[in-house]
Amino acid sequence: MSVALETVDRCDLCGGTAFRLRHQWKDQLLFGPERWRVVQCERCSLCFVNPRPARDEIGRFYPQDYSAHVASPARVKRWHRRVSARDARGLRWWERPLIQIRQDVSWYRMPRWHGDGRVLDVGCGSGGRYLGVLKELGWKTHGIEPSEHAVRAAIANGHDAVVGTAEERRFDAGSMDLVTIWHVLEHTHSPRAALRACFETLRPGGVLSLCVPNYHSLQAAMFGRFWWSCDAPRHLFQFTRRTLRQYLEEVGFRLVDVTTRTGSTSWQRAAHHLINAAFGTRWVDDSKWAVELGEPLVRLFSLVRFFGIGAELRVIAERPA
Repeated sequence: MSVALETVDRCDLCGGTAFRLRHQWKDQLLFGPERWRVVQCERCSLCFVNPRPARDEIGRFYPQDYSAHVASPARVKRWHRRVSARDARGLRWWERPLIQIRQDVSWYRMPRWHGDGRVLDVGCGSGGRYLGVLKELGWKTHGIEPSEHAVRAAIANGHDAVVGTAEERRFDAGSMDLVTIWHVLEHTHSPRAALRACFETLRPGGVLSLCVPNYHSLQAAMFGRFWWSCDAPRHLFQFTRRTLRQYLEEVGFRLVDVTTRTGSTSWQRAAHHLINAAFGTRWVDDSKWAVELGEPLVRLFSLVRFFGIGAELRVIAERPA
């Protein structure tokens, strides 16, 4: 298909103008003929797709059944209540490693209650897996999502959701106690603008919960162009601990905690890419039994926090009071 591309002249993070080629990646989801160039800024080392689909073209690279847009509502579990309910008590010493394992096996990191429980999920999809659980626990749930049919599903699931991009502030300044931006920042055309919108939407003392793929992870080094996050052109940026910290601090956030996680799904998707390249197949669907087979290893390695080389960076940051 013919797609309008735009060239990035200045680095979104530092404003640098000198880039060097790092990779050329294929589309591992829709299997288009394009070869996407991933470049690295010579000043700050941020990596990003360049050239890339324009903002009004990027939607063509998301299938109608994109997983986040059609996720079914999740069931509230006991440990969800133990962590995220308004009346949840502080964790006892022996509960902490158990909850840590639960958090690492879970796709979403469940938050502690903040303020009045007003939460915005940026890139909320259908609002099923995450906002649905929080709503059952008493949170006031809001979402923003560029997909119109996903927003309709989120509204049907009982959330206050609007159509928009992560770079747009669609809710009142200072109106949220918690903003979650989970595996969304890498999809944006300007991470700086997205984080600025999150900062402005939070009340002073509010909390940002963020997750992105870890470009300096063990998996990225092991699998190279078959790494699960080589998802060009949907993943427009690749972050490291250093570049993500720089983004957050320049926007105004105070970094509270950074951990890493490696979920079993990421291993399966790397296997997809390897098998497809070897045999010319187009395997993209996740296998539930394969994910469950890998969960014991996730539980084991979560106890050592993956030595900082897990496949995802999970961040808690705060808007200073």
